[in-house]
Amino acid sequence: MYAYIVSFKVKDGEGITFVELQKFEELTEAKPAGLDHFHIFKDRIEENKYFLVEYWNSKADKNKLEASKEHQLFHEHRNLVIDKKCETYECDVIV
Repeated sequence: MYAYIVSFKVKDGEGITFVELQKFEELTEAKPAGLDHFHIFKDRIEENKYFLVEYWNSKADKNKLEASKEHQLFHEHRNLVIDKKCETYECDVIV
């Protein structure tokens, strides 16, 4: 299993919008092939920092979603509330 972890610094006052956009994407789009599940975490120390953790069957499955026009449009909307993308990690799930 492949895990993709990315952190975002969200613009002041846009935390709820960021989370709602993620939830809206999940509710309105069919579950992407190969996506097992995902979580959104909010940093307890740094204000307006969020982490998106996605679990995929393979990196190829994630790349297929990223290449879709629908997902690129979602990124355009989400980018309106993101101050900056901070860090990205790609991992293999061991346990």
